[in-house]
Amino acid sequence: MTPKNWLQQKTSREQLILIAGLGVVLIVLVWQLLWQPMLQAMTLSAQRATNAEQSLLAVRSLAQELAAARATSASDASGSSNLAQSLDESASALGLRIASLEPTADNSSVSLRLNDVAMTTVLAWLYDIENSGAMSIDALTLSPVATPGNVSVSLRLRGH
Repeated sequence: MTPKNWLQQKTSREQLILIAGLGVVLIVLVWQLLWQPMLQAMTLSAQRATNAEQSLLAVRSLAQELAAARATSASDASGSSNLAQSLDESASALGLRIASLEPTADNSSVSLRLNDVAMTTVLAWLYDIENSGAMSIDALTLSPVATPGNVSVSLRLRGH
């Protein structure tokens, strides 16, 4: 027995109810199998786009922070090299030679060493540094050497 024959054996009222029921079942199937997954995919796609926009904004913000940090780092590094250069120039003007010079990590101070230099010249240089007002002596160690009147000097200068 075919479905068409089976339907024709029913009364017209039963046929109408069966056809309406079949229509409702088809609508529910189309909704469940096609329309609802499509709506979920659109919602998920919109959510992914929003998340991507937020990530892009966060990356741009971090890139600006990185650029600012690099600029600050470069200016700090140039500040410490200017400090080193000015110390070297002032020492050279008095005939002193700096053996080692190391800025601290935060570039707020610098440690340096002078080997076998005349005590009077070192004192004059340190006096000039203190009077300039740009730096102050944070720590100072004088060690005698074999040459009379000469010393080895280790000191830490803090910038203002």
